[in-house]
Amino acid sequence: MERSDIYRKVMRILVIFGGVIGFLYAFLRIYNVEDVSQWIQYKGIVSVIIVNCGLLVASFTIVTALKPGNPIPWHWITLAILTALTAISIHPIPAFLIFIAGILELAKEL
Repeated sequence: MERSDIYRKVMRILVIFGGVIGFLYAFLRIYNVEDVSQWIQYKGIVSVIIVNCGLLVASFTIVTALKPGNPIPWHWITLAILTALTAISIHPIPAFLIFIAGILELAKEL
């Protein structure tokens, strides 16, 4: 097995794991809400928008890693953008996993 194949598999596992953890974080934020009207009143509509964007970013991250038919280019810049969006809208822990995968992709290119 070539070195680039090992990098590719490790990066794919890290991105999928980061996407799944991010999806769970965002889903649990919504699941813990008992009364939506009170949540909107106390936290604001921006919180609702950020959680929904977090779900979209997490699912986009998983699709990026799985790539059926190569819809999204697999590049370290794509992973850097997904890292920033994940850190903003979800949580830093899954963003860190995606960041590590982006660093590995950048190291492979150099």
